[in-house]
Amino acid sequence: MDDIPPSDEVSEDTRVARIHRSLCGDLEPEEFRQLEADLLTSKSLRSAFVRAVSLDSHLRENAFPGAEPSVVTQVAFAPARRWGSVFIPSLAALLMLGAFAYWWMNPRLAPESRQPLAAAVTAPAVATLADARNCRWGGSSPLIVESRIANGSLELVSGVAIIEFDAGTRLALRGPALLEILGPKTARLHRGNATVRCEHGGIYNFSLLTPTSTVIDLGTEFGVAVEATGEAEVHVLDGAVEVVDSQQTSKPTIRFLEEGRTLQLSASGGETMLADTTRQWVRDYTTAADRHADTVPPRLLARDPFPTDISQTGRFSLGTGWKSSWWQASAGPGNFSFVPAAPIAKRDGSDGLALRVGGWGEMRRVLSEPIDPNINQTVYLAFSLDRLAQQRRDKSGRLSEATVLIRSSEDPMAVLAMGLSGLNYWVVADQGGWERAERPVMSKGPFFVVAKIEFHPQRGTRISMQGYEKGAPVPSAEPETWPFVTQRQHVKIAAPLDTIALRVRTSPFKFGEISLGNSWQAVVNPASVEP
Repeated sequence: MDDIPPSDEVSEDTRVARIHRSLCGDLEPEEFRQLEADLLTSKSLRSAFVRAVSLDSHLRENAFPGAEPSVVTQVAFAPARRWGSVFIPSLAALLMLGAFAYWWMNPRLAPESRQPLAAAVTAPAVATLADARNCRWGGSSPLIVESRIANGSLELVSGVAIIEFDAGTRLALRGPALLEILGPKTARLHRGNATVRCEHGGIYNFSLLTPTSTVIDLGTEFGVAVEATGEAEVHVLDGAVEVVDSQQTSKPTIRFLEEGRTLQLSASGGETMLADTTRQWVRDYTTAADRHADTVPPRLLARDPFPTDISQTGRFSLGTGWKSSWWQASAGPGNFSFVPAAPIAKRDGSDGLALRVGGWGEMRRVLSEPIDPNINQTVYLAFSLDRLAQQRRDKSGRLSEATVLIRSSEDPMAVLAMGLSGLNYWVVADQGGWERAERPVMSKGPFFVVAKIEFHPQRGTRISMQGYEKGAPVPSAEPETWPFVTQRQHVKIAAPLDTIALRVRTSPFKFGEISLGNSWQAVVNPASVEP
């Protein structure tokens, strides 16, 4: 049902314009009923509706700075001005659908994520100065790298500053420029040159305002230049953006720009599509930490390839980087044994054995070198797994699931978990809640999985994941994009993480190997870095 197109075959621009007209109370009754019907049958239109509701709220906030931001209260009475009480029930249902869609499709608003969101909204700082290249700042308090940035204006006289917003977006600001930080996902460029790179997609990721427009990221990279006269230029470097005329809040003009397209906006609100851009855009968003990481040789922190032969002694103590053997940490019906790894294919090409973890069980092992979550670093975790009973359910109807956890022996609440849910989604969890990938994986396994864990002492932890089916080529170099990146910044962890755990719920899984390292190469090709 979610893939059924809208009943009326109209252009994307017309569909989105109709949504914005509905928020302004400017639809005829038949158009309004058609919009309701289309929203129920089209997932893509619901996504556009969610963006429109967010944009409407955003524009109203900026038009009326003293007003409380609220999606529902800001749009609920607009159609009533024209159609009265006849359409209030339908409108309420429509808005409830929009609010539900916004909640459902934005992981930041899921119940387990509400507390971190509230903290992000109320926190005085929403971004970090990630890098400063020959920067000279206006004002009396120049920023230094790793300075936290609250809402307010930044004047960059010269140089290039890389600003990382807590929602994950990086913005490269080239001086002379004046940038106003409005929140973890919003900024206003009053003058100067800025490029924006959003590391992951979403319903409403990041918006950069100009004097006459709002540029909305659709999972992309784009550049914006604003002259002192108010004239602006928007150029899409990768992906696509929406450009909304913010001077016309009642009937905003909306433009979709794809890669390579350039839109010139005059100070009076006029616009011209250009054949190309003449601007120079900063596209290097790396930080000092990134550059340092590139110079550090790949290193394994811990690895257990599991036995190659059932006769091997000390099977639970194989590998390097461990302070203990694997042991059963769960009470109850869980069971553990070594079995032939097939159909798992290990990274070294051997078949060998895999560790079979039975229902409702957890195996743990202590690292020789604990991970310090209070320093800025990236750790990679790789493991192979296979669900043995793909369709078997327990008495409650639950399918089996498996996670690999990095946890602390000092604090039982300090946990990061990455795995495969019963419904075949990649999932990530910590004490603040859990998230899952937007789409289920197509295959039932087995998989080789890589997780990238980015620790930051101020912003918390971000986790990215991807899995490769058996036989699929695994790239030797880290991909530029990851299919699943946590949308929220996970809660900050204080205790050292010193324990790896393999947890299974319901029917058993096989684990064929596990590696922990400081780089993609270390965990994807451990033979190249093992002594």
